[in-house]
Amino acid sequence: MQKNRGFSLLEALLSILLLWLVASLAVPAFDNLLQSQRSLVALHSLRGALSHARQTAVFTGRPVSVAAREGDWAKGWALFHDDDNDGRPQPGEPPLRLHPALEDVEIRPDSTSRHYIHYRPQGHAIRPNGAFHAGHLKVCSRHATSHRIVINRSGRIRTESAPSASLCPR
Repeated sequence: MQKNRGFSLLEALLSILLLWLVASLAVPAFDNLLQSQRSLVALHSLRGALSHARQTAVFTGRPVSVAAREGDWAKGWALFHDDDNDGRPQPGEPPLRLHPALEDVEIRPDSTSRHYIHYRPQGHAIRPNGAFHAGHLKVCSRHATSHRIVINRSGRIRTESAPSASLCPR
């Protein structure tokens, strides 16, 4: 009767080498998938916040703003009733919703959307001077595809996708 002695050193080294080879092929693909998902989560979260702000303004009859935390959309944002259209919550304007910082995603606003977006009860987005707000926010990541959230004159929101190299050049 033969005893089972386990693996030889050569068999163990070959097994480890094979495992390392498979892992080295899988990690870049997993990183690409992770970047893609982070970009999509940021896109849907920000679009959802803008839609929620517009709907809340219409349903409550009070203006609502979505403001970037510390002036940077990637650090998160806050939704709040903003009766004075200054983009900053006052003591009587508690936050309706807060969103935490994003990971490995950059948000590039245009000049009109840099700090906040304000919705009137009619559903229109306006600027601090009362003019209509039409602008965009680019959701940029290291993935091959980036996204843009476009706000039109009436306050409606749509999204576009494009290669990161053209939408978010480094």
